Amino acid sequence: MNDGRDKNPFTVREDLWDTWHLSTGPILAREGQPPVMFYNGATADARWRIGWIAFDENYTRVVDRCIEPLLVPPPPKERAGIDIAFASSCLDRGRDILLYYSLEDRLLRRAVVRQLRSA
Repeated sequence: MNDGRDKNPFTVREDLWDTWHLSTGPILAREGQPPVMFYNGATADARWRIGWIAFDENYTRVVDRCIEPLLVPPPPKERAGIDIAFASSCLDRGRDILLYYSLEDRLLRRAVVRQLRSA
């Protein structure tokens, strides 16, 4: 029986910001809503960004995924500088999500992600 455990839950996408590497991040699970994972994606030249992906209730099927990254680091001071934003944890604060992430593998930051209500 194939219950989805032997398949990749999601993969890189051609011609987008997450075309080369993927790294899983924190998951936000709210009752009655699809669970959302913040994840780290990179290009072939190691430009890391933070995105999100939503799954069905069993985490076996993708139901939605961002097109553009949710979080992009500020440009490095030098072209050869480290261009990395990496999600590490999140806290559910009702309407707000506190997303903790690192920049350049050395600076800890927090972003407030607010879920917009659909009309």
